[in-house]
This record gives sequence, C-alpha cells and structure tokens, in this order.
Amino acid sequence: MNLYTTSIDIIRAGQARSGAYVASPTFSQYGYSWLRDGTWIALGMDCAGQHASAHAFYQWVGRTLEAQRPRLETLLGKLARGETPDDLDYLPTRFTLDGAPGEDFWWDFQLDGYGTWLWGLVDHVGRTGDDDLWAALRPAVELTARYLGALWQVPNYDCWEEHRDRIHLSTLAAIYGGLDAVCQRAPDLVPPDLPQRIRDFALGQGVAAGGHLVKYLGTETVDASLLWTAVPYRLVKVDDPRFEHTLAQIERDLHRPGGGVYRYAADTYYGGGEWILLTAWLAWVYAERGEPDRARPLLDWIAAQAGPDGALPEQVPDHRLFPDRYAEWEAKWGTIARPLLWSHAMWLIVTSRLGEGPCQS
Repeated sequence: MNLYTTSIDIIRAGQARSGAYVASPTFSQYGYSWLRDGTWIALGMDCAGQHASAHAFYQWVGRTLEAQRPRLETLLGKLARGETPDDLDYLPTRFTLDGAPGEDFWWDFQLDGYGTWLWGLVDHVGRTGDDDLWAALRPAVELTARYLGALWQVPNYDCWEEHRDRIHLSTLAAIYGGLDAVCQRAPDLVPPDLPQRIRDFALGQGVAAGGHLVKYLGTETVDASLLWTAVPYRLVKVDDPRFEHTLAQIERDLHRPGGGVYRYAADTYYGGGEWILLTAWLAWVYAERGEPDRARPLLDWIAAQAGPDGALPEQVPDHRLFPDRYAEWEAKWGTIARPLLWSHAMWLIVTSRLGEGPCQS
C-alpha cells in the first residue's frame, strides 16, 4: 500500500461535486465541511500537485460565504449599535456540502477557521498563480476580513470546539496568519496595523511565566495546536525562544515517546487518544527547524496506524489519557472517525515538505 497515493484517492472520494471536502464520510457527526479542515485538505492536495481539487474547494468557500453576507451585515449592525449578538448571529463553523449552515446544534462560534481559509487561499494563489480565482474571491475575502476585524478579541470556541468563554492562542494565530497573508497581497482589504495589533495582544497576554505560549489566556497549560503559532502562521518563528519553550513543553507533556501526540493533558474525548494530524504537525515543525531525522519516525508511526484499506483515523486509542471515558463517546457517536480527510492531508503536506512528494512546500 502506498499511503501517499491512497491519501489522494481518499480525499478525492471525499470531495463533493460542489467542491466541499467532507470531514469524514463515515463518522456520524462529520458529514459536513469545515473551513479549517477543508483548508488543510486543500493544502494537502496542493502539495500533491492536485491543484484543481484545491481550486474547487476555494470556489465553494467563496459561494458559501457570499450567501452569508446578510447574516454578517446584521451582526455588524448589532455591534455598531452596542448590542450583544446572540450565538446564532455568528457565522457557522461547518456547512453542508452544498454550502448551507447545518440545522442541528453545533458549537458554531469559532473564528480560527475563517483565518485559516484566508491563509490557505493566499497560499494556493501564490502556488498556482491563479489571479482569476483571487479576483473572483475578493468579495468573500473582504467579508471575512471585516468579520475577523470586528471580533478577534471576543472569546469563542477553540479549534477543538471547546471553551466558549476563552481567548485561545491558536485562534489568534490563525486570525493573525490569515489577515497578515491578505494584507501582504491586498493591503486595501485589511487595516494596515491590524495584524500587528493581534500579534502584540497575543504575545503580550499569552506567554506564561515559564516563557511558553499558553492554551488560552488565563492558564499555564499548553495545547498541541500551539504548534500552529509558528507553522504555518508565523505568529512566532520556529527559533523564537517563546516557541522553543512551547515546543519543549508539548514534547514533554503531550508527545508519547515512540508514539503520537495528544491534544492536551485533560482531553477526555474518546478517552484522549493520540491524534494523527497533530503527530504530523510536530513532524512538520521538525522539518521547518531543519530536523528531518526527528520528523521521519513520527511519519513511520502514522503509517503504522493506517488500516488495511489505507484509511487513517482521527485519533488512536491504544494509549488513552482517560480510558474510562472512551465508552461514553462510542455510545454517543459511534467508533472513532476513519478515514479523517484532515489526517490524510497532513500526511501529504509533511511528506511533501520532506521532499518525498511532487511539491516542495
């Protein structure tokens, strides 16, 4: 089995005719498309040379967000009048494959996905030179930039759809990364000082006494999503002492030697297993730091988790943080998501970054 080609095939099979990528075609709660997951899946396909697939995804995002323009204008009107929005006023975090908001309950007010898609679009256009796509999506980019500009300091759910009452460093990094990327390409769409203000706030409020970045403001703990602050969003550089302290903390607290990476130390979701995509992210960080020999064992571990059909799961439950919490989630939502398209995308990204695919990212 060639996990590289299998990953491409699984992602292709999970892309709807609309261009949307389903998060997982078999898991009860993941039959939707997230801007966050979808952007990383699109990047994986770009890294594999499958640019038409990524192009179709970004076209879908543009159409989907344009349909939300009346909702955004209502929200911004409330903010201008000093009114407190309801949670239903915020833009959704996941959409049906046809681009409609989901009708069932979800933890929807999440800003990181909106920053992520901006970052991903600029990266895609830079790779492909597709200026026509950029021109077509400028209205959706402008819409997203206004949304993030109004709300970046407002507490919202993190990338794991938890802690609605907190401000999260990985979310601030995604917003910074997306707006900074847009600012570099189209300065008229973003207030010129906004990315720097976000960065100053994040690094002014989000560094613990020990020198590491924190999961959210007001805690000393780390989260593996803090890897994103350096790769790819560049809120900090990979050799910044604050990131090096963060990386050391993640390695000590969240990376099982010889195994994968946990989300955070108190994770009880499906018992708190090791996540494929985060293990790949740690490998990506090592690659960016010029340490490929530390990255490849992580990829070997990931490859060993593929099923007979090559499908990678969301997480691996063999070494759970809270084994007694696994059964409740299985009873609620079924077995762990497999395949998870985001897991396969990260395999494509990191193997390409290590020079083992057609795209050197």
